[in-house]
Amino acid sequence: MPEVQLFATLMLIVQLLHSVEELSTGFHKKWYLFKMNFKLFLSFEIVHNLFWTAVIFIPSFPNREVIMAFFIPLMFANGVQHLVWAGSVKKYVPGLITAPIHILLFLILYYNVLF
Repeated sequence: MPEVQLFATLMLIVQLLHSVEELSTGFHKKWYLFKMNFKLFLSFEIVHNLFWTAVIFIPSFPNREVIMAFFIPLMFANGVQHLVWAGSVKKYVPGLITAPIHILLFLILYYNVLF
């Protein structure tokens, strides 16, 4: 398994756990950009996670390598965004528990590729 696919797969596993954390802790009611109803947020999470699952596990997916390479820093940014949000409100925010794992995986890949 190529390194990008391995890390994209690991990021997807974390993202699935991250989605469960957000869904179960009311992210849809607390996000700083806008509030949304639960059904809308659940729908987004399902589509989002199914898309990335398809990219990672369907070998013939168009531009698969490029899209997987985009997914990894996207999840890193998501993790950072949760830490910044928590730091600004100085308390737990939905998704904070799993967010650092995205950051850690990105840094492992980054330093693995760099060195």
